Amino acid sequence: MSTDAALKVDPDQLPADVGVLKSLVVQLVETLNERDRRIAKLEHHMDLLVRKVYGRTSEKLDPQQLPLFEKQVADGGEPPVIDQSAAETPSTSSAKRRRGRRKKPDTLERRDVVHDLNEAEKQALAAGGQLVLIGEEVTEQYEWEPSCLYVLRHVQKKYVCRPVLAKDGQPAERQIITAAKPPQPIPGSSAGAGLLAYLLTSRFCDHLPYHRQERIFGRHGLRFSRQTTCDWARQLAELCGPLYRLMIDEVLASDVLHSDDTPVKVRDAHQKRQYLGRFWNYVGDEEHPLTVFAYTPDRARDGPAEFLKRYRGYLQADAYGGYDRIFTDSRGAIVEVACWAHARRNFFEARTSDALRAQTALAFIGQLYKIERALGERSQTEWRELARPERAAKIAQHRQEQAQPVLQQFAAWLDAEAPRLLPKEPIRQAIEYARNQWTALNRYCDDGRLAIDNNAAERALRGIAIGRRNWLFCGSDRGGHTAAVHFSLVASCLRHGLDPFAYLRDVFTRLPVLLAGAHKPGDLRHLLPDRWPVQ
Repeated sequence: MSTDAALKVDPDQLPADVGVLKSLVVQLVETLNERDRRIAKLEHHMDLLVRKVYGRTSEKLDPQQLPLFEKQVADGGEPPVIDQSAAETPSTSSAKRRRGRRKKPDTLERRDVVHDLNEAEKQALAAGGQLVLIGEEVTEQYEWEPSCLYVLRHVQKKYVCRPVLAKDGQPAERQIITAAKPPQPIPGSSAGAGLLAYLLTSRFCDHLPYHRQERIFGRHGLRFSRQTTCDWARQLAELCGPLYRLMIDEVLASDVLHSDDTPVKVRDAHQKRQYLGRFWNYVGDEEHPLTVFAYTPDRARDGPAEFLKRYRGYLQADAYGGYDRIFTDSRGAIVEVACWAHARRNFFEARTSDALRAQTALAFIGQLYKIERALGERSQTEWRELARPERAAKIAQHRQEQAQPVLQQFAAWLDAEAPRLLPKEPIRQAIEYARNQWTALNRYCDDGRLAIDNNAAERALRGIAIGRRNWLFCGSDRGGHTAAVHFSLVASCLRHGLDPFAYLRDVFTRLPVLLAGAHKPGDLRHLLPDRWPVQ
């Protein structure tokens, strides 16, 4: 029976007893309240769905909503010192966007196009006199030429020794000598280091799938099939295997490690399977500034557990349940650090169901981020020349003095509000997430090397999130492992402001030579993105 039909009651059929009528009214009120809660929940879910599909991803707040928090505090106690800038955004960047045209880089080639009067114009304008050149007016504009696909011919000179008489007077055997060609990235392949670097940069940095690159090269008069380019990518991942394992060792030597994961569709044509794989990233600290990706065919705990089995230090991540066993099994060797951005997001999404409480929580969290922005500015200015341990000690000291009082007030507010809410309400779920993670959320105050959130790992995943809209899926688990190697190289390049194409072209040129000779793993360290020079 529908709700409207249930509310159509014939007065003649109502009981005459007052007590029964009171009970009926109570039941009707409870039914209406339950319906209102269900409608509010559905509206909340609809708002989230519409915002994720059509809305902005920004989590900035309207400053005009801040008086809600002020009213709440006026009813219940003294407020922490909070301004509008603290509640707007957790971003740590305060620099304003520059307006106007930027200066053109001096590294670009300049080509002059001279515009002059012709002889007829000079004679007409001179009017019997003489025109004198007094200067030039120079304006610059950017120009573009299509990239060039060319054939590199390796010409190996061949020599033969002239016949030499042996001791018995007979001519000696002729010996043919061919000049050696340097080891190639893919032995026997028709692709050179520059072409391979361009293919991988387009695929893993610019998010161009192989079938689009196939059409692009077709416009140059040559087609490389996507099967061929996939095979090239796999062989290059095998070539870079020693460098990739060295990157893992460097990242695992960090004191602080950020980690996150994102799903990827896998469509294995050979096994006729479709499933969700996972890319995990591991972001090293400032002394080991590399970003490494790993692939697993599912989101089971075994993937990160295997990767982190040799790690000792802080691990900052979300509240994924698979990490709990890792923290337990390590017996304190891996210390959990939670993410305030995740906690904040839950309150932000609960605004449509309980605006007052959500705004109050966001104001508390905004105050924490305001403190972090001030510490970040001081780290870049007056503390910039300090050694890392000294700078970390100062940051921890200021967090204890400034952030801890805010955290204590926030904890008291969470404990007071939780019992007043139903378990299924979005705001109650946001509160319970923060309470369950409270120890890990407060841990960043104990050590200045820690960040307030896990945004470093989330930013590193952004390339995959954008790219999978174009290339859609991985073709197999082997393809996932191949992509993880190349994503690691490209992400580490971008972290240091390097041109991925220049880096990969140089690595594909020098790495085969190093691997062909006797070498130790440490001999490849100068090829890591954080140490790579152009030679």
